[in-house]
Amino acid sequence: MNPLRIIKNLALVFKKNKNCRRRALHPDDIYCIGSCGVLESTCHLLFRCAVFGSVWHRVYQWLGISFISPDSVLDHLHQFGHMAGLPCYTHSFFKVIWHVCVWTVWKEKNNKIFKDKVEDLAQLLDKVKFVSFSWLKANRLTSTFNYNDWWRHPLICMGVME
Repeated sequence: MNPLRIIKNLALVFKKNKNCRRRALHPDDIYCIGSCGVLESTCHLLFRCAVFGSVWHRVYQWLGISFISPDSVLDHLHQFGHMAGLPCYTHSFFKVIWHVCVWTVWKEKNNKIFKDKVEDLAQLLDKVKFVSFSWLKANRLTSTFNYNDWWRHPLICMGVME
């Protein structure tokens, strides 16, 4: 699926969800579901929220990269998906990881809203690792490495390091 289409759909769903939540009885429903006291927005939820946005910091640590997050979702996708200085063949790996992170955060937001539960960051990172490996395997990008390798050394699996 086209990444731009996914972002547009995400923004549309967020806007519809936000409008539905604003019609609710409680005035605090316009604030981030992560209980950080900030008005909810897509960018805040995905990248800035202390609860949900922290998944990205764990992903950066897992990948062994330093990353300054831009202020827009599209800029984040572009910057993360095209890691400067890394070979072009790694871009598809990073884009898959990016989409899995967004999807994981969004599903976790729904778990908080509808089931009133949130998994800890280690569990969310585990989900990102597992689902990204599964998506890569489904697209036949993982033939040379296994899940254990991906779990511990993703950059080696991408062919960036030896």
